Amino acid sequence: MAAPEDVLYLEARAVYGREFDTWVASLIQILQSKDRGINCLSFLRQLLVLASVTKYNRNLSSHVYRSLKAISLEPDQGQAKIRILAAAILRELSPLQKTLLRDFVAPTDPQNIPYIIPVLLAQSNVREQSTFLILHICRWLSLPGIEEDLCLSALSALHTIISHSTVFDKFSEDQVELVHSKLCQWLKQASRNSLSLTSSLFSSGGKKQVVPVKEIDGSTAQDIFTILSIGDFYSCDQLLNIKAFSMLRRWILVSRKSTLAGHSPSPGATPTPESFYQDRDRSSPPFSSLTVSMVGRTATPPSHTSTPSLTQSLSLRTATDAPDITSVALQYCMRVINQCERKPLKNTDDELIKACLYESVELLDLLCSLKRRVIHEVLATVKTLFTRISQDETYTRVLLALVKFFINHGESEYSYEPSVQTFFGDVLSNKFNDPGIAYDTVDFCISNLEKLCSSTSILTKYFPNLLKILAWSPSTYISEFVELLPAFISETTASEVLHSLLDLPCLSAVLTANYLLTNVPLAVEQGLLPQYTKCLLALQDQTHKLMFGHFLRVESGRGDTIDRLSYMHEILEDFNGHLRVVSAGDVVPLLLKMFFKVVIHFGSKTLLSELFNVLLERSLCLFDIPSYNDEVRKVVAEKMVDIFKTHPSLLVEKSHDINEVLMNLRTLKAGGGEVYLHLVWIVGEFAHTGYDSRCSAALLSKFFETLEMVGYEISQHIGQFSGYTVRLMMVLMSTLAKLASRCQDLIPRALLSLNKIVNQSIQNISAVSHRKLIFTRMSELSNILKMPSVASAVLTPPPNCCNPEEVLRQMNIATIMQSTTSLISGNNLPATVTLSPTAAT
Repeated sequence: MAAPEDVLYLEARAVYGREFDTWVASLIQILQSKDRGINCLSFLRQLLVLASVTKYNRNLSSHVYRSLKAISLEPDQGQAKIRILAAAILRELSPLQKTLLRDFVAPTDPQNIPYIIPVLLAQSNVREQSTFLILHICRWLSLPGIEEDLCLSALSALHTIISHSTVFDKFSEDQVELVHSKLCQWLKQASRNSLSLTSSLFSSGGKKQVVPVKEIDGSTAQDIFTILSIGDFYSCDQLLNIKAFSMLRRWILVSRKSTLAGHSPSPGATPTPESFYQDRDRSSPPFSSLTVSMVGRTATPPSHTSTPSLTQSLSLRTATDAPDITSVALQYCMRVINQCERKPLKNTDDELIKACLYESVELLDLLCSLKRRVIHEVLATVKTLFTRISQDETYTRVLLALVKFFINHGESEYSYEPSVQTFFGDVLSNKFNDPGIAYDTVDFCISNLEKLCSSTSILTKYFPNLLKILAWSPSTYISEFVELLPAFISETTASEVLHSLLDLPCLSAVLTANYLLTNVPLAVEQGLLPQYTKCLLALQDQTHKLMFGHFLRVESGRGDTIDRLSYMHEILEDFNGHLRVVSAGDVVPLLLKMFFKVVIHFGSKTLLSELFNVLLERSLCLFDIPSYNDEVRKVVAEKMVDIFKTHPSLLVEKSHDINEVLMNLRTLKAGGGEVYLHLVWIVGEFAHTGYDSRCSAALLSKFFETLEMVGYEISQHIGQFSGYTVRLMMVLMSTLAKLASRCQDLIPRALLSLNKIVNQSIQNISAVSHRKLIFTRMSELSNILKMPSVASAVLTPPPNCCNPEEVLRQMNIATIMQSTTSLISGNNLPATVTLSPTAAT
């Protein structure tokens, strides 16, 4: 049975068409009457419901809109309830095709501000109308004698506007000065008294009594009122103080960008806080010595009669009595931090303290970036705060803010390493599965990526701990870790990063097992998780401590992988169907592509040689998740080709390792057919002197002998084992022909080998189309090899020449004519030789 309110919503949605038009006509008659009583109030309530229960716009006449606007703006149009309803209806119907925004022009009664502002903000895109909104809000704030409750409404609207990152250039200097002065006033001059409701023994009611506000621990406040000052009831000036602090950091950013837009390092670009700070640090003059000419306002100093600019008022403040927002904010933050040292009377105030500490530290970081000379004054307080909370893991967000502060400002007098070790080491190791901490950590790394890469080694040192976040929530942070991954990679960590990516499903399994063992020990002891028994028992076994410890390590540099990785896979096989583990496996191919994009572009030849060895080794040692194995091996095979395209000479240097892999057909039977096929193609493509003069006839002969033996083996069992495919046979035959064309002593042997391989293959292939395909390829290659001059040109094109037409252009015309005549007379026209192992056959 539906709830009563649901029935009302359904009935309201059913009112449309002619019925709705009739109802609107009745509403217009009521709005036109001078006596707007209970009947008008009832109709407006119904209209609000009708407008809010559907996502579609209700079609109202312009007369209704004008009447609602008049009611909202004019006190003589009705009682307060009616005006509130009219404003709420206009807000619900927004945005309108014909905006009412510019109809709200001066003069406007200040008493109407609470009704107007919500309508203004709901009219249309804030970016488009921000100039007009800002103009009205600043005008209201500047009204002499304006009531504080109206200021609170205007300030809330201003906070909404500056929350949009695109309005930084919409404030004039006069407007910035006005808001600065108001914020300073509200932050410094809030009352330290509060109203307290007391009751009498002989009275049923109570009376309000003025009492001093309290500190968080219950003692009487002796300093300025702050967001942590406690009272039974808050006055409007105290609410303004709280609201001003909550928007202060964002306002300072917006106001600074507004006045220093001309100082942006990229003209026309939207400056970000990070780029702004870095640009300020690169500039030679200190912030306190900035003049108007330095920020691009004018080339000459201002006259003595002109109004002081914001830049001057924020820098020196020696020639003006205007309040310094930086000094006031600094004093306020230091006061809040000192208040947080007190023990709260109520446990519920703990979260308030943490939130205020976080905001204060973030604000101090911003202020120190704008005024470098205050760092020394602030640093002692911040260091004391870190010492006090560093062992309390409930202050993780504050710790992260402290890490950011020390990285930005502590290099000269205080090392950031203790704070980094505390958070990225100890805290993250235990709290990686906390959604809030995980989000804050990833957001911190993304937001400060340039600073972390240029000034610290945090990401390269603690990437094993950061990867725990991805392993625990693989579907949540895919794009973020794709962006972070390049920062993990260096010449010394690349190999370890590659192993860590390939082991990401294992890490996910270990973390899940460890979580079950820690959080549901009773279920484990009672055998309620039989599907995970093997892994959970192994996790408790001390003999496996080092193996599990490798996956749970905090820092890099403690070994790339472990010797008994295959055994570890057997232990963890209980989890290969777990949703988290499977999801982690789905992420790996994307991360591998980004990894190789970085190392191939920036890595040295030595590094790529090392990574090639890792690929050969790990292609046969992957966690047993079918879809994961197949996708990873495809990426590995493709990236092996990219490595040799970048450094073809690696083929000579790695010839011994490649030969060993080619001779070991276990790769094919173990599911590594894609890697093996690409390796065969690599030999045929890059084994010639055009890429490396060290590619001798002896080396070509060695590769030929290996592949010849492999060809005989595969032809006898083609189709019987995994990896023994017709596609591999086609690539192998082409590679044999290519090698023979580069060492002509091998041509007779190649012709004989191709013939034997095809004859054996045809006997073991049931599909007629596949038989025809292999026979055709053998005929084409044999006819080409019978003309060595043509074979060397067709099968061994010049380096970096991938277009068949370009190959023909580089051949001798007479040779082309003779070869064409010979081939036509033999009725065998060679097809284009496959240049890529991924081509369909």
